[in-house]
Amino acid sequence: MRKKKCIMVIGDGLGDRPVELLQGRTPLEVAKKPVINMLSSNGMTGLVHPYRPGIRVGTDVGHFCIFGYEPEEIYSGRGPIEAFSAGIELEAGDVAFRANFATVSEDLTVIDRRAGRIREGTGLLAESLNGIEVEDCKIFVKELTEHRTAIVIRGDGLSDMVTDTDPGTAHEGEKVKKPLPTENTPEAEKTARILWKFLMRAHEILKGHPVNIERQKKGFLPANFLITRGAGKFKKIEKITERFKIKVACIAGDKTILGIGKMCGFDVFTSSRFTGSFDTDYKSKALMALQKINEGYDLVVVHVKATDLAGHDNAPLKKIEAIENIEAIFSLLYSNIDRSNTYLCLTADHTTPCSVRDHTCDPVPVFIWGNDIRKDGIQEFGEEYIKSGSLTGYTAKELFYTLMDFMGYTEKYGA
Repeated sequence: MRKKKCIMVIGDGLGDRPVELLQGRTPLEVAKKPVINMLSSNGMTGLVHPYRPGIRVGTDVGHFCIFGYEPEEIYSGRGPIEAFSAGIELEAGDVAFRANFATVSEDLTVIDRRAGRIREGTGLLAESLNGIEVEDCKIFVKELTEHRTAIVIRGDGLSDMVTDTDPGTAHEGEKVKKPLPTENTPEAEKTARILWKFLMRAHEILKGHPVNIERQKKGFLPANFLITRGAGKFKKIEKITERFKIKVACIAGDKTILGIGKMCGFDVFTSSRFTGSFDTDYKSKALMALQKINEGYDLVVVHVKATDLAGHDNAPLKKIEAIENIEAIFSLLYSNIDRSNTYLCLTADHTTPCSVRDHTCDPVPVFIWGNDIRKDGIQEFGEEYIKSGSLTGYTAKELFYTLMDFMGYTEKYGA
C-alpha cells in the first residue's frame, strides 16, 4: 500500500453536554467552525468511546488509548507518567505520585487546588523540597506545567497501594485527605506514613518560601501545599512507533503529554509559546505541524489543553473560544497540506462537561478527513449532529488502528 501521512489534533476534554447558558447546546455546537464543518461533512464522523462505554478516564489513560494501547496492559498509575515527564529516572521499587501545588488554610482546608494556576517560581518551590529525607527514604520533587508536579519516594519496602490526598476536582472547601493504605501490608502502611510526613514538612517549607511571600504581597494565592494522587510504579511499555514502524511527532505545551509521547516512542516538540493553557500560540502549533510533516514525519499529533481547562472551570464561553482557535489550526493545515497524501483528524481523550467540571464517560466527537475517505454527509460538526456517523461506537484504540490502515501501516489478518 502507498504510505500516507496524517495530522491529528487532540482537543483535550473537547466534548460536552447541553449547557443552559447556550440554550441547551454544547460549546462545540455553538462555536463558529466553517472549516471543521467542511472537513467533517466530507469525511467520517462519530462519537467515539475513549476506552470502553461507561468508563471515564483520565488524561493519561485517554491518550494511551488514542495512541493505540490497551491501558490494562501498560498502565500502573499517573504518578510514573508524571515522573517520566519531569525527567526523573525511576528505579525499581520507587513510588511516584502526581501532585498539584495548592493553596490551603491553617487547618488544611483546600482553598484552591491549583494555587491560582501558578506558573512562575514553581521550579524554585520544587527545588526547596527536592531531596528531603524521611526515615530511610528520599523524596524527589520536580515541577511540571503550571501547578503540576511530580513526587517520587525512593527507599526499601514501599508500595503504591495508598490513597490520594487530593479531595478532587471542584472539591475546594474540603480538607486535604490523609493518605491511607489500600491493602493491609507493612509496605503500604509505611508508604502512607512517609508520604504524610513529607507533605507536612513540605507545607512548613512552602509557607515561608520567598516565592510565596512575594505572591502574597502581590495579592496572589500562595502555593503552600502539595496534594497528591495517582500513586504508581514504573512499568516499561512497547513503543507504538516500533509496532507500526512509523515516525511520529508530538507537539504540545503540557509536559505530561510530552512525557506520554516519549513513552510511546514519539519525538516531542514544544516552545515557550506553548503554555498548556488558554494563551497558548495556536498558529505556531499549526505551523510546526506543517514543518514536521514536511520533514518526513508520518503522523503529527497536535495537543490543545484549553478545551479541558474550560470544562473544569465551568466556562462554556472560554470553551467556545478554544474550539474556534482549534478551527484556526485546521484552516491553516487545510490550506497548506498535500491534500492528496495527508489525512486530518480531530479527536479527544475524554469529555469534560462544563456542568460537571470533571471527566465523564460520554463518547467524544471525532472526524477523519481525506481525499479517499467515505463521506457520512453530515452538515455540521457537533455532538448531536454526528451521533449517527460511521465512527460512532468505535473506541479510541480502534480509531487509531483505522488511521494506521488508511495510512498504509497495518498488516492483513489472514491470507
